[in-house]
Amino acid sequence: MTDEEVMRDIEGRLSRVEERSKSNTHRLNEHEEAIKENSNLIGAIKELATETKYMRSDLNETIQRLNKLENKDIDKWEKFKWLLVAGIVTIVLGALAVQVGLK
Repeated sequence: MTDEEVMRDIEGRLSRVEERSKSNTHRLNEHEEAIKENSNLIGAIKELATETKYMRSDLNETIQRLNKLENKDIDKWEKFKWLLVAGIVTIVLGALAVQVGLK
């Protein structure tokens, strides 16, 4: 091989390396943009997870308050039923006492 052939061979290789370098730089830039987008998406997902956590906590508190309110009505109904039964028993016993002659 002559010096000219060696130089052409080196120039050809250098040209191919430069083309590959440009292609690699272009791909790296695209990947960098994708990585930035992914980072932004990860940040948004973390924010959503935090908001969901707080919403779940608020929902649990609301459910507890609702259960208390529901139980309050049940307790009132239970008390009313016992008062009603006690009233009926009192009337029946009073009627029996009057019939027996107790005043």
